[in-house]
Amino acid sequence: MSSLSSMPGVALITGGASGIGRVTAYTFAKEGCTRFALGDINEDGLQTTCAALKAMNPVIEVFTAQLDISSEDQINAFIQGAVDALGEIHYAVNNAGITSNPRVRTHELPVESWDQVVSVNLRGTWLCQRAILGQMMKQERNLETRTGSGPQRGAIVNISSIFGIRSFTSVGAYSATKSGILGMTRTDAIDYAAEGIRINAVLPGYVKTPMVEESIRRGADYEPIIDTIPAKRWGTPEELAEAVVFLASEKASWINGTELVVDGGKVICG
Repeated sequence: MSSLSSMPGVALITGGASGIGRVTAYTFAKEGCTRFALGDINEDGLQTTCAALKAMNPVIEVFTAQLDISSEDQINAFIQGAVDALGEIHYAVNNAGITSNPRVRTHELPVESWDQVVSVNLRGTWLCQRAILGQMMKQERNLETRTGSGPQRGAIVNISSIFGIRSFTSVGAYSATKSGILGMTRTDAIDYAAEGIRINAVLPGYVKTPMVEESIRRGADYEPIIDTIPAKRWGTPEELAEAVVFLASEKASWINGTELVVDGGKVICG
């Protein structure tokens, strides 16, 4: 592999068409990563991300695929296409997800709305992780660490939410899925550590993303909550992306199964 001053592997990101996924791709590129596999249901957004990456560095290679993560067949095709195009997968960020719709209490929530959120956020993330782990298990340990602790096969970062450990009114389905992602992360972190695969989760707080903007359009009022954050502001996708890329990188070789809260101190304030 190339110099440890850069990220020599292949980065795979779901939900790469906008928001945290798009900015995470840019952050990988800033750290020296030059090979990307990006999947999202929004094909136009994927092409925007791809063009921006190549503008950052002309040697960057990008494999893209329109992807609905609730479909096992589409996920398997995405992983295989990425491997065919780029060789292997070393850094994987399971970022794609949706919010609760409509935002109502449990007795008012249609079953189909619950099923949709669970199908994408929890089942879809599990399907992605399952396929990624299957691929990583075929790979040699060829990611050298900065600490000399021995080469690894790869690293996975799952995007959960502070709603996985706290909650808010009328987001029962969303909160349940984000809690489930944490349980999945902990279990697989134990199961695959000896195989040279690390798995961690990042729990974003209140970050201005397209999904949040959509919640606001549906009537969500976040400003009273933002005022309870010690910094008195929203987080940015860039701040989340820095945490994600650190956990995926060889710098974090001894970090496994952690739940990294990135929320400006909101959780500790209650």
